Amino acid sequence: MEKFVIGVDLGGSNIRVATVNLKGKILTRKVQPVKKENRNVVIEQMIDLIDSLMNGKIKGIGISVPGAVTPSGLVWAPNLPNWNDFPLENILRSRFPSLEVVVKDDRSTAVFGESRFGVAKECKNFVFMIVGTGIGVGLMLDGHIYSGTRGLAGSMGWFIVDSDSHSSGSKYETFEEKAAGLAIKKKYGLNGQTIFNKALEGDVKALEILENIGKEIGIGVANLVAIVDPEMVVIGGGVAKSWKYIKYGIQYSMQKWSHPILKDIPIFCSSLGDDAGILGVSQMVMERMCD
Repeated sequence: MEKFVIGVDLGGSNIRVATVNLKGKILTRKVQPVKKENRNVVIEQMIDLIDSLMNGKIKGIGISVPGAVTPSGLVWAPNLPNWNDFPLENILRSRFPSLEVVVKDDRSTAVFGESRFGVAKECKNFVFMIVGTGIGVGLMLDGHIYSGTRGLAGSMGWFIVDSDSHSSGSKYETFEEKAAGLAIKKKYGLNGQTIFNKALEGDVKALEILENIGKEIGIGVANLVAIVDPEMVVIGGGVAKSWKYIKYGIQYSMQKWSHPILKDIPIFCSSLGDDAGILGVSQMVMERMCD
């Protein structure tokens, strides 16, 4: 009997669930906005969605979360209410005791999914930058996911990209505050989807905004490749929908700011779109079941 798993991509804005087979084919899927009243509401929403896809062929559940997962399985997710040292894996194991349960950070699941099913299948050293509500980077180094000592490796949204010191103190701006979804809405008064839709219509201002967003992302990429020296960079998350508009800004910043030997590192849009995290965490479950 063919085995299936349920993959869950819990984001800062939406929650996606899908039934996935061993070959990475998504058979059914559902998407809902995250109900952020409190963390119990989020958990109940997640469990309800999982239950709606449950059948006798489901052998495991994988959860991709927007933050960090400690080696002991505790979740820290700053874009969700009160998710600090939250024992999500234990909660789900108690609710689904007969199933294999895996909880991983979205950076790791995205880079793993791309390494198994996407444009980076032949790469042992590459990075996957997720630009959505927040920003994070999955690191595939020598064929293995690198998560760091505390599960925080790749937390690139926290990079300081601009600072201005004053006698009264200091203020600073992070990469996430420059280029992520919430920053875009704050700066331009429109969300990313609206800007994208206007760009499709040929709106000159929207096209200019997306090029500027690409330049901001490109500065982050230039910093990142100087640290990792990867074979390639993959860009995913919500911003990937606007790839054809932002890529020129990214290339501009790479040529202007990157290490001279690293200016021409290949940069691709994720071939998996919104499914990178779901496919990645589902494959993690599958491989654990086969061990």
